[in-house]
Amino acid sequence: MRKKLSDMTKQYSSFFLCVILCCLAAEFIGPIKLSLGRFTVTFLPLLYAMLLMLVLYLAKPVRGVGNAYVPAASRMLSMGVVFAMAKLGISSGASIKEMISASPILILQNIGNIGTVLFALPIALILGMKREAVGMSYALSREPNVALIADMYGSESDEFKGVMVCYIVGTVFGSIFMSVIPPLFVTLGIFRPEAAAMAVGAGSSSMMAAGLAGVIEASPASNPDTLTAFATISNVISSAITVYLGIFITIPLSNLIYKVMKRKGVPS
Repeated sequence: MRKKLSDMTKQYSSFFLCVILCCLAAEFIGPIKLSLGRFTVTFLPLLYAMLLMLVLYLAKPVRGVGNAYVPAASRMLSMGVVFAMAKLGISSGASIKEMISASPILILQNIGNIGTVLFALPIALILGMKREAVGMSYALSREPNVALIADMYGSESDEFKGVMVCYIVGTVFGSIFMSVIPPLFVTLGIFRPEAAAMAVGAGSSSMMAAGLAGVIEASPASNPDTLTAFATISNVISSAITVYLGIFITIPLSNLIYKVMKRKGVPS
């Protein structure tokens, strides 16, 4: 194991250097608060680090950010998530009583996934999309959702193309979205910090980490450990039930809406 890590470090040394420099630059910039009337939006270093690496990857001005380094990025993300989950687990344990009292809400809030079917799917069909709209709108389109569509429809199907498009877009922009929108709702007073923390735990660890940092920053009066606990448990529950929710509710509902709109003459 030690030899494997040593070899990987030598092979991807330029990539690791780019990552470290981008992280240092993001931390040097620090949080930026943008006042918009009566509310404030906070942009955190995590957002800058992602944007800086995205710019480097697209522009490729230096070695260490090309396609050859994508496997190293995936491994680093996996290792980082392990440490993050360990830290989040410790924080969650300190708020176990609050989580037990809110357990029904933590489970029921996952029904919100049906909203993408009821709202996004009809709009996608009206805009002229076809069966790929079913794959795009039935869930958050993370790894379990991609695997479910591949199993049900095959990897060459239009549904699989749709879910993969959302998976890629979510990977690139999902964390940016989560780091801005939920904290904005907290600042506006639309949702309580606990509700926003549960919302960011939608089944993606990277999105949850980005959203949780913003929610904590937007609600300094709240207990960070409690918010972390709600987000972590919500993320675990979302990951566990997303496949069953897709099999028994959202995919059948998506197919029903698709058939009804097709009969009414919507392009398909």
